[in-house]
Amino acid sequence: MPLKFTAVSEPDAKLVRQIADLTPDNPFYTNEYIEVRKRTGATSCAFLLDDDGKIVAGCIAFLSVGRMNSRVEVTSMPSVPDKELFRRGLFDFCRSRSITGLGVQTFASLETIFEYAERRIAHKRRSEFRLDLTVPDLWKIMNRRHHRLIKKARASGLELRRANDAHARERHVELANSSLERRGMKGESIDSRISIEEVNAFIDCGAGELFQAVHGDEVWSSVLVARSRTGAYAQSSGTSEDGRSVGSSHFLFHEGACVLKAEGVKVLNLGGADEESTGLQDFKLGLGSVKIDLESAEFYTGSTLKKFATRAAALLKSLPGSPVGI
Repeated sequence: MPLKFTAVSEPDAKLVRQIADLTPDNPFYTNEYIEVRKRTGATSCAFLLDDDGKIVAGCIAFLSVGRMNSRVEVTSMPSVPDKELFRRGLFDFCRSRSITGLGVQTFASLETIFEYAERRIAHKRRSEFRLDLTVPDLWKIMNRRHHRLIKKARASGLELRRANDAHARERHVELANSSLERRGMKGESIDSRISIEEVNAFIDCGAGELFQAVHGDEVWSSVLVARSRTGAYAQSSGTSEDGRSVGSSHFLFHEGACVLKAEGVKVLNLGGADEESTGLQDFKLGLGSVKIDLESAEFYTGSTLKKFATRAAALLKSLPGSPVGI
């Protein structure tokens, strides 16, 4: 029988585990991550390709509904045997539910999105860096500069700590946003900030944990790691000025990777970097990771009339004296 596309609203835990089993190193295909997204008001759905009842590919997506528009986000585009069938299924789903926006993201993905320009309103090239934790020796695959900085961090007295208490969470947010601001001042395109609500959701729902490099009582580097059965993903991270001077981020990622490896994790995804973020790319490659070239895109899937009405409402809202909440 030919492959069939199926959409399932609010999949049960059993179906989510079936999808997760196809790519067990992907932290964005777990029941725990669904709980994280529920905290923001999103509802989940599953998109599947099946062959005579057997699931051969699939992913978890999230639906958010506003007053005038609704949006489906595929957080991690799966590897599928028939991209055209999967693309057509996504757009048919959006049309059938009168959904106006489709976001296709590639967090922890292994390949680019489907090549499709119609109705595309935004497109971005990006890269992620996958560190294979099954290699015999993680030290040997790092470059010499990383070796030197990690030795310096150890000599300064840094230690690795796993801590999910309130202070650790607050300090993580401070360090992560400070690092984003620092990158923005260098000219990088930074359009987001890390919130305590996001960190709390990952930890409280069992979808992630904090690894931190500490010097005495001070946290010098911190990373929020999203977890799956055999995979981990660096969701956000940050380092203080004191930490930068001794290579604490190099120490944190290497030591954290060693701990995860010992626990049976096979892949640590070091997260993404834009094309202009050359320093960040060098840091991640220096740890021994492999660069994966990816894309993300946004599509408008609503009617032309709805698109016009949305633009008109946005314009009205921007005018002086416009009522709040229009």
